[in-house]
Amino acid sequence: MPKPSKKVGSAKGGKKLSKAEKEKQLKEEAEKKAKEDEEDKLRQEEQSKENKEREKAEAAERRRLEQEERKERSSQLEHLTGLIETHTAVTQNIHNERRKAAKWERYMLCDGSPNPSIPGEINTYMNLWRENTDRANIKDVLDDSHLVLSLINELDFILDDTPPEDILCSEVTQYKNTKLELQKLLQYKLDISAHKILLLATDRASTETLNFEWVEGNDTITLCLWANLCKNPRIKSFEFKEQGFNFEIPKLLTLSDVTYEILFTKFDHLSHLCKSYTPRVKQKIVEEVTVVEEEKKDEEGTDKDKDEEQPEIEREETEDVMAALRGLNEDKEETKEQVKEEEIEEELPPADTDMKTPEPVEYEEFDGDEDIVDLRSYTPLGSIIHFRLLTLPPQPKHVNSWVMTELVDCDLKEEWYIADSVNPEAINEKEKAEKEKNGGDEETKKKEERPSIGVTIRLPKDVCFFEEPQMGRWDDEHSHWKTDGFIDISYNEENRFISFKTAYFGTLALFQDKHVNMPFQSWEIRPRGTNSAVLTIIAAIVELQIEIKDNLCCLTQLDKPELSGILNKWMTVPDLVKTMQAAGINVFPDPDSSKYCDTTAKNPLTEDNLYQQMALTASCMAFTRSQWNANVNDKNRIVIQATECLKDEPPLEEDWNLYSVSKMRSIKLKMTEFDENFSEEHAEGSSFFADMYHMVNDVVSVEGRKRIKETSYKFYDSLYSLLSLTKPVTYS
Repeated sequence: MPKPSKKVGSAKGGKKLSKAEKEKQLKEEAEKKAKEDEEDKLRQEEQSKENKEREKAEAAERRRLEQEERKERSSQLEHLTGLIETHTAVTQNIHNERRKAAKWERYMLCDGSPNPSIPGEINTYMNLWRENTDRANIKDVLDDSHLVLSLINELDFILDDTPPEDILCSEVTQYKNTKLELQKLLQYKLDISAHKILLLATDRASTETLNFEWVEGNDTITLCLWANLCKNPRIKSFEFKEQGFNFEIPKLLTLSDVTYEILFTKFDHLSHLCKSYTPRVKQKIVEEVTVVEEEKKDEEGTDKDKDEEQPEIEREETEDVMAALRGLNEDKEETKEQVKEEEIEEELPPADTDMKTPEPVEYEEFDGDEDIVDLRSYTPLGSIIHFRLLTLPPQPKHVNSWVMTELVDCDLKEEWYIADSVNPEAINEKEKAEKEKNGGDEETKKKEERPSIGVTIRLPKDVCFFEEPQMGRWDDEHSHWKTDGFIDISYNEENRFISFKTAYFGTLALFQDKHVNMPFQSWEIRPRGTNSAVLTIIAAIVELQIEIKDNLCCLTQLDKPELSGILNKWMTVPDLVKTMQAAGINVFPDPDSSKYCDTTAKNPLTEDNLYQQMALTASCMAFTRSQWNANVNDKNRIVIQATECLKDEPPLEEDWNLYSVSKMRSIKLKMTEFDENFSEEHAEGSSFFADMYHMVNDVVSVEGRKRIKETSYKFYDSLYSLLSLTKPVTYS
């Protein structure tokens, strides 16, 4: 610290300083102060220089680490890409060989069945079956239906299993038309067989009730017929107990020569005709003309602005050049260093070597009326019920020893019936009569010639409904399902019955929300050994387990006892999906399902890559959901929990670790699942990796790495397909 200056007018001994001494003293103090300021300035410059050198060294070290990371990342991505390409090529080859073997087996099949993919064979078969009157009774038709349904399923399998690049558009159209013709032909043969039964209704009438009742069926089709031959007005309803179907009989129909037909089919040959059966991608319209005109205007305006602003630009450029010349010498060394660094960086691979993320696909909104069923949101479950009112054909008459039969065409005639409550003509006549009579007779008011038909249906035992089913009827004219015409709907969940009144006869179906079990509450993949794993999904309502082993999988656990028939049956992934969806267990989102339920939006490319890497490492690594995946609010970051699991038992809570996966890197996080706030700080001793696959290889044991190397192509393909179909990362 500088000493305080002496008072100007004082000195030792009390003598006053002379003017020269005062000036000398002031001069010394000024020199001393200037020296101290110069020292402070030099010290600050030295400190600034040291700070600058330290920052430069830190930046250089940071760049060096980034360059090393980019080199390592490029190497890891190249290795993973080669691995995935190998697995993809091998699995595609396996499927191609399977398709070739199936074609050869089909060619060598000598059971008399036609090949539905060959027009000549299938057309010959359909013509012969249509003209064959010797096998027109119901038992023969039901026997023949097995072959027809197998041919339809074979065409469906070809359409679903064949890659788009291996099938022509003309072949797709041909197969779809063939399938439609087979479906129509099957219905035609069922109608012919029903007509033959009804021709002898009086001869087959019950001796107790004097009415006609007939039930015939197999495992996929059941035909029920009933006619009130005695025309007893006291019969108000009838029930097919085994089939669980009860219907009311209006008084008007009691006195008519009609028959009630109830045809149960476990297949749906109608929904694929609906407009909303498949998702429709929204088409983007580019207005090229408008864009061109706007560009021309912008160019003209730019030229004018350039002419006006040219003097100002020249002045600014001159000033910039002078400033650049002044600072050129000062930054010469830094510029040389930056050039060297840029040259080094240019030699390195780009930071992002992944493919560009595709733009999200947008789907069209449902544009139907409120009473039209949107098949993107709802799906039919259980049997399709064809509830028809038919005209009873002329019955044989016994005259002495003669039997007189009227010859009629072999086709069923539907009786027209629409409830007065929805019939426009009946409504108009009723309103006109009320106006003319001004009240009139009370009995005429109360009487309804054609009331709605009361129906009670027992829900099938092999299908699970998680909420009250929605009733729908088929509109054949417009080819869609509708919900109008149903009143007084009552659902008994305990006894599994649904009752309602319908204004129409026709084809009925029970519908359930497709996304009733989405999004999922949680999910977990746990190894059970090499090439074996268990996928557990706790959905919105149901909890289930799917075991995967090599190229097969099975549903091993389900908290719905009524569906025990589909448990522990090994099948391929596509067959498992169809079986579960037919039973009402849908945990497989459609491409447009995000429009109908809440999801956690993530980069689709990162998500798909993660599923591939999980399939490669699932023989030794367990994965499960993390709450931070949704709470992090970062579309490009996926957060999951994972831990090595070499024993066939669930991991403990403290065993799980958090991992952050993005397009650029995968890291092990320091935080735990139960922390209050999210932190990107990585765990001590952990390194950055380009992907989850190399991260797992770094953290697992020698036994774990051995299992990863022994992962088979079939197991990888099955698990990757299952993960891609359930999408647990975004739908939980």
